[in-house]
Amino acid sequence: MIGLVGLIIPVFIIGVIVYLVVRRRNSEGITADQALMAYFYSMIAASIITTAVGVGYLLTSVFSSAYSDRPIADDVTLGVTLLATGAVICLLHVLGRKALEAKEGKSTPLLRRVYLFFMLFIFSIGGLVSLPLAVYDVAHYYVKTAMYRSDPSEQIASAVVIVPLWVYYLMKVLRETRAAKKEEASEEGGASTI
Repeated sequence: MIGLVGLIIPVFIIGVIVYLVVRRRNSEGITADQALMAYFYSMIAASIITTAVGVGYLLTSVFSSAYSDRPIADDVTLGVTLLATGAVICLLHVLGRKALEAKEGKSTPLLRRVYLFFMLFIFSIGGLVSLPLAVYDVAHYYVKTAMYRSDPSEQIASAVVIVPLWVYYLMKVLRETRAAKKEEASEEGGASTI
């Protein structure tokens, strides 16, 4: 899970940079406020992923106490650290984004959509990997003899964290898509009545 996070963050940042460069070619260029907004969305995404990893470690420690006698102090410490750090960084960047939107008097729907689709993509891939692994490891735990049982805690924790985030971002993207379609329809309807 941590390896996935290490790969996701640079890919997201590169994607935002490519988006901004392409947009610059098609218009007058990016403003400092747009670059700052892209930064805020990037850091919000990274901190949500960090928070999710922290929750995963905490859940791993909870499930480990049920499935094995493995010491859980390190998982709890790391989980709390990642959860707290990610939550604080996320909160600060959400507040910064909202303050910038209030200053400009408008939101940035295109950057928001890029952010939502990116998060949906990341958690969809994570869900598609973690859910079958969790089911397999739990089934494997109960089917194998007691001597050869492996601890399914990490896979269960990953699935419990990632699948709800997957559903959450799917719902956000669906709402965003519906809102964009309504906005386009109202613009077309307004243009045809003129």
